[in-house]
Amino acid sequence: MSDRSLDLVFSDIHADIHALDTILGIASSPEFTKKYGTFSRIINLGDILERGIHPKEVISRLRSFETNYPLSSVMGNHDEAFLYNRLIGGSSIESMDAHAKLNSEDLSFFKENSDGTFGNQEFIDKKHGLFCVHGGPLDPEKIRPKTTSSEEAWLYQKSWQRLTEEDFEFFTYSGYHYKASSAFDEAKKHVKNPIILCGHQHREETITMQDNLIRSIYPSLNVVKEKFSGRILESKEIEINSSNNYLIRLGIGGPAGHYVKDSEVPHFAIVQYDPKKVILFTVYT
Repeated sequence: MSDRSLDLVFSDIHADIHALDTILGIASSPEFTKKYGTFSRIINLGDILERGIHPKEVISRLRSFETNYPLSSVMGNHDEAFLYNRLIGGSSIESMDAHAKLNSEDLSFFKENSDGTFGNQEFIDKKHGLFCVHGGPLDPEKIRPKTTSSEEAWLYQKSWQRLTEEDFEFFTYSGYHYKASSAFDEAKKHVKNPIILCGHQHREETITMQDNLIRSIYPSLNVVKEKFSGRILESKEIEINSSNNYLIRLGIGGPAGHYVKDSEVPHFAIVQYDPKKVILFTVYT
């Protein structure tokens, strides 16, 4: 590999400082960087807040890395829920108490826009073909009915969109469920042969479009077991064909964000550029 730099990508940390430190520690370890390269940019796909009990520590850790690395973040639905005082279930009393202690300096991590909103709904890197969102890339104005109430309108945001498991698109109170074909159609307006990176649904997935044929390749990915920093990892490598489109969904970064506690483990990904690959990682004890 001639270019050893890479992007470190994670989603859905959910105020889980132990998981975030585990991910950052592994990706920074000598044995990991020797094999995969050194990350030169961090991409946060949203939901660093709620459900977990260490939001202040998570924000502080990301800020400390932000002094040395470019950090590109998009808003997650739980980030928005906390900042806009909207209710989403799943947080314990302990979690809510910890979030109530966040002050204005902590929350300045989320940049306020001129219209009073916070952060970015998307991060686009045209040079490398990346279209990064929390949930999905669709334009909310095009999928939201004109009669939608203000209480429902935000559920059409990119932070709430989710890949449908049906062969049709629909809206529920868990967001707008989109087809991969719609995601590719929208992303291609901004990036040629896009790699859509998202999270939100807490489960890994990889879908490709080649010659207008869309299919999931996740079940066929080869699983390799490795050991870094005393942890067992499973890796799944996706070789990027420059003429294809990709939708790659990361698994949950912070297990504290899962409804059933202790049923999940941390996930993250890296993007390599020479040759171009996306590698998904699952971290076990």
